[in-house]
Amino acid sequence: MIARSLLDGFTEKLEFETVWQLKLYDGEVYHYSSLGNVNPILLGEEGLCLWASRIDCLNDASEGTLPVIRFAQACDELKAAGRIDESFYELIRDVRPNRTGLILYTASGKTRPVRDEFKTYVTSFSEDPDALAMWNYYSKGNRYEGMNIGVSSRDLLNSLSSRQNQDGTMMALMVKVIYDEREQLELIERALLDLYENYEQGYGGHVRYHIGTLLSNLKPVFKYACFSHEKEVRLFVNVYNKLESGVRVEYRTCAGYVVPYVSLNFDRAVVSRITLGPSLGSDDQKAVQKKVVEEMLKSCGYRAAVEQSNIPVRY
Repeated sequence: MIARSLLDGFTEKLEFETVWQLKLYDGEVYHYSSLGNVNPILLGEEGLCLWASRIDCLNDASEGTLPVIRFAQACDELKAAGRIDESFYELIRDVRPNRTGLILYTASGKTRPVRDEFKTYVTSFSEDPDALAMWNYYSKGNRYEGMNIGVSSRDLLNSLSSRQNQDGTMMALMVKVIYDEREQLELIERALLDLYENYEQGYGGHVRYHIGTLLSNLKPVFKYACFSHEKEVRLFVNVYNKLESGVRVEYRTCAGYVVPYVSLNFDRAVVSRITLGPSLGSDDQKAVQKKVVEEMLKSCGYRAAVEQSNIPVRY
């Protein structure tokens, strides 16, 4: 209890942004996928089903590594500028992301805090409802065979909480990816300066704990600028090892790799629209496909508008 009260006392001195760096996303987002995935995504008995893949098995080999890199840069910059002293620099410079997280778990009508190791799973969306760069991921030869699913981020999280997270056994958040290096550095530097200004002898372990939590939270948020065309918003869930949650880890293969994933189920009502990718077909063919998709959605209980991409590509 003494250690916990010391941590609480130190935390109360900090800016809220230092303790909680994630800015939750609230708006319309779009999940791009292949038309070949219509059945598992839209037509299952559970309604909308999206796969969230484990963060260390995504196509970007640098996933989850940037926070530690930017942290090292931030420490060096602040020390060189004289904004933190040598002793504080030595205290924090080797901190790594925390492997455990604290979650409020409800069982038998009682809620209690539980600390446990976890794995992070991610499913991706874009802010752009009609992005050629995103359609390119789903092109085959000279055809674009993709679709995107428009949803409200708030409705999505509410639906997930009511269906698969009633007991709080996983943390689920939607955040906008940060691509700009300077923005990434400034975010970390603000937190470090706040910790430095409130640091007193005896709080060393608490400083390192807060930094470790920060670096862990930022793993799904930081990406290199070369991916900025995706304008990505991420739904990520932390699945805790020892808690029995509403999701089950499964495995699939992709490009020769085995990828762990979890299936996230949502009410059909969260889907506001479906956009079909750029097509080489005639206007009549596009109209027929639009009508067929509308019929398909209606037959499965969706009330979503169907649109065609406005991108005028020829090949």
